[in-house]
Amino acid sequence: MNLTEEQQKIIINKDTEKTYQEIFPQSMISGSVRSQEELDTAFLKYPNLSRTYVRTALYWKDARKWYEDNWPRIYKYLDKDFIERFQMEGEHHARAWEFHIAAVFSEKGLQLKEKTWNYGPDFCINISDDRRIWVEAIACDLGTADPVEPEPIGNYSLVLGIEETNRTRALRITSAIKTKLDQFNEYLENSKKSGVTNKDCLMIAVNGSAIQHLSDPNILFKRAVFGQGLDEYIKVPGKEKLQGPFYKPTLTIARKKENKDDSIPAIFMEMSELLKISAVLYCGHNASLNRYEAGDDFLFAYHVNPENPIPESVFKFDRSIRKDPQTGIITDQGQK
Repeated sequence: MNLTEEQQKIIINKDTEKTYQEIFPQSMISGSVRSQEELDTAFLKYPNLSRTYVRTALYWKDARKWYEDNWPRIYKYLDKDFIERFQMEGEHHARAWEFHIAAVFSEKGLQLKEKTWNYGPDFCINISDDRRIWVEAIACDLGTADPVEPEPIGNYSLVLGIEETNRTRALRITSAIKTKLDQFNEYLENSKKSGVTNKDCLMIAVNGSAIQHLSDPNILFKRAVFGQGLDEYIKVPGKEKLQGPFYKPTLTIARKKENKDDSIPAIFMEMSELLKISAVLYCGHNASLNRYEAGDDFLFAYHVNPENPIPESVFKFDRSIRKDPQTGIITDQGQK
């Protein structure tokens, strides 16, 4: 069963007098479920809708309320066909990430531009009369080549070591970043159509909830973009106790390709080839299951020497991760 236009009730925004659709139609949520059996029946009733969308509409009441509370404020920053795509199985996860970004950025008072363009990055933040931050959003998947293993069901057992499990996950993050950088370069080549210019900043926003499983988002992200490996302790002459922790540098990430081991850099935010990337935003959680205050699970990694640096005054929430190219020291601190 699909949701018809009649079911997708049109609402008038009292402040702007613009119309928009309900994100979860009343005709649907009036049949909220209270058991797994009722939920399974709902899945059969709506076979063409994302199971997560159905579950959120009918069962995860807190998550649905979060969406419904934010929707009237942020719909204008999203694509005009957002709801249609948000309801699709293959796109729900990515669209939920876009919603999450818009909700947090809007709540934090960032100057988001209303989405009026069809060709160009996902979001635009004005930082001056002639400079902008373009945000490209992407959600990681498990991948097909050298994939991340699906999340275990039931008791979790570490079949693989931390290094190996983080290796494949880091590859999915770097692949997502590269995909969006290539897209941004295409927009630059078509500047008149996209509105993107060489003096604009680029932030790539990556959601890793599909690959995160039980690992620490902070550790995984640093591994992927700054080459920070596992902590180690060392014996120093004259010291009774081991000294540390000191992180072990990881300059490359092994990539298994056609029965061969290939390597890609694990220092994305230091590479001159990637200096068009002003920053990468990472979140390891799913918006539908978010247990954090707005933005408290966002990690911002800034390029060591970006072509267009983002002013430090723009993002004043969650954590800033930076690396000193001279000392190799990685700092991780709150943004104020």
